[in-house]
Amino acid sequence: MNTFHSINKIVYGAGAVSECGALAKSLGASRAFLITDPSLEKLGLHKGAMESLEKAGVPCGLFAEAELEPSAASIERIAKEALAFKAELIIGLGGGSALDSAKAACVLMTNPAPIEQYFGVNKVPQACMPTIMIPTTAGTGSEMTSISVLSDKASGAKLGVVSDYMFAKAVLLDPELTIGLPPHVTSTTGIDAFVHAMESFVGRAATSFTDAQNIQAMQLVAKSIRRAYVDGGNIQARADMLYASALAGIGFGNTQNGIIHAVGTAVPRSYNLPHGLLMACLAPMGMEYNIMANPEKYARIAVILGEEEYGDTLELARRAPGRMCDLLEDLDIKIGLAPYGVKREDLPGIAERAAASARLMGNNPRPGTAKQLLALLEAHH
Repeated sequence: MNTFHSINKIVYGAGAVSECGALAKSLGASRAFLITDPSLEKLGLHKGAMESLEKAGVPCGLFAEAELEPSAASIERIAKEALAFKAELIIGLGGGSALDSAKAACVLMTNPAPIEQYFGVNKVPQACMPTIMIPTTAGTGSEMTSISVLSDKASGAKLGVVSDYMFAKAVLLDPELTIGLPPHVTSTTGIDAFVHAMESFVGRAATSFTDAQNIQAMQLVAKSIRRAYVDGGNIQARADMLYASALAGIGFGNTQNGIIHAVGTAVPRSYNLPHGLLMACLAPMGMEYNIMANPEKYARIAVILGEEEYGDTLELARRAPGRMCDLLEDLDIKIGLAPYGVKREDLPGIAERAAASARLMGNNPRPGTAKQLLALLEAHH
């Protein structure tokens, strides 16, 4: 028996952000609190949502200091400011970090701090404050999930708070907000979306319902990521990428991810490597490791990435990592951790943390011990 979760309401299309005020009122909120990051405030991407709320007569506070790698301390600060503002609704606007900050803050609006006590699955005791999520990047799919990934200062690793209470009440998908994404952000966040869909698709928890979302997400990325990368103003390519990210978010929000995320989130925070870049540079390695455990689905992935359908299933599946490498080359992304300065002496720690990530490796089609993951990392360093 399985359960499939999704968002109550998704408003999508160019200009969708103008619906923010009406949505807030429909949720019964008389005061809102918007969370974004400093770069997006500078660009003014939050203004459309704020203006819509103002027109609807919903006063809105602003927190524009969401951290790139959200810490527990930053989440507590956001929650305190939102409580002081007497907010009845939290709005997250931005990339994965801003959305994760909003989701974690909504937990502390109705549950006691510290947030660290809720690391893991379904440890949040009470319903959270309602949220509206507005992504400005096409990659994380965070707007669609019940997961908030935070940095644990003690270990340097990223840990997740996962709770059904954290699903947004509404999501606004406006491709116009993604037009200004620079090419390198477009490429790395776009591959992150593909990896979300792929790891969910091949994972142990996959079902017909999640396959439907994940196949469409991968097809949209394969069709449009190159165009979005070379021509950021192509609104159709931007829309395809944004919707792919959201569909993948629905998919992996119901299944969890796998080895690529386990290894990528175990890379020490001190390297300051963006999440999407880590997912991209590790993707071929993770695909290679998993193929024998689910050749039928990796054969399907090879075809989605442009491979001609010939040969037996395993032969076709083994061509999938090469097709991913071709895509990464077109997007100017180097493969492996070494090009980004990760030292060989850090690999054992990465392997140990990755193997210990039950939430992620538990869904991976092929189990992995720390010894196996270290051998894999060393072979691809």
